[in-house]
Amino acid sequence: IADYFWHQVVAQRTYCTGGTSNGESWQGDPGKLADQLGEAAEECCCGYNMMKLTRHIFSWSGEPGAMDYYERTLFNSRIGTQDTDGMKMYYLSLMPGLWKTFGRHFDAFWCCTGTGSEEFAKLGDSIYFHDAQGLYVNLFIASELNWPEKKVTVVQETRFPEEEGTTLTVRSAAPMKMRVHIRVPYWATQGVTVSINGKKQDAASTPSSYLALERTWNDGDQIQIAMPMSLHLAPIPDDRTLQAAMYGPLVLAGRLGAKGLTHELTYGPLGPDESRPLPVPAIVASGDSPDWLEPVKGQPLVFQTIGQRSGLELEPFYQLFDERYTVYWKVNRKNA
Repeated sequence: IADYFWHQVVAQRTYCTGGTSNGESWQGDPGKLADQLGEAAEECCCGYNMMKLTRHIFSWSGEPGAMDYYERTLFNSRIGTQDTDGMKMYYLSLMPGLWKTFGRHFDAFWCCTGTGSEEFAKLGDSIYFHDAQGLYVNLFIASELNWPEKKVTVVQETRFPEEEGTTLTVRSAAPMKMRVHIRVPYWATQGVTVSINGKKQDAASTPSSYLALERTWNDGDQIQIAMPMSLHLAPIPDDRTLQAAMYGPLVLAGRLGAKGLTHELTYGPLGPDESRPLPVPAIVASGDSPDWLEPVKGQPLVFQTIGQRSGLELEPFYQLFDERYTVYWKVNRKNA
């Protein structure tokens, strides 16, 4: 039942962020999301609990797609829902032209406040898994794994996603044979390059899979992984003219400014006021590729629209605060 539920939610009821729900429930048929982009889509608890279920799915099946989903939800639906004062969100609105809202210390807190406090203490969950044969590197997050049964430590150094790759260093008092499985993400369509101690490995890989490296590891051995990112689109399944732009695993949000926003509108009581959206311009493009975007020089992970009536900047959704935004864009085909 749990496996069926997870696959149905991910395939039929999930937004580009990895989140799900409209309010505290589903209000439409499976696969019908175009009319669900309201001020209460999506609820934060849902994203967090789907990640908890994903841990079980992966532990049962080793399915690479489970960790693809986990990464997408972590970066786009969960990180970015806590402000600098520790206040949490209830609804992460996907309605174009709205903004992020947060609870207050004493009179605006919800179930998502509790789960938010729990999840931000567990960001190390699922970076690594292991089985009897070896280690699974699921997420690219700077961290240190201590595996006492194997008497080995693995140190991961990276600035991902600003850095499009990661480095793993093995620390072991004695040589040891171990298989290391590196996740090749679904978005790694330009290929993954793996080197050991600076020597490129002849290792074939496909997106949404694991690349296995088995050898006797010595203290100080390093695995260098390069994973070039690229722009791609995530359309709503039942209306492919409603599209989100992504870079690697990251959902990009269009910056619409802070017009009309006040402290009172940003903090409590539930979510943003749906009667106060800002109009969002439509995009004119091919409809099949993100040819309406280009990177902003000197600003990592920042993009700008091109060939449009007005220029807008986009940045990772999790980085955007105190500003109106849009995640989904209406894209009209050129000459249509």
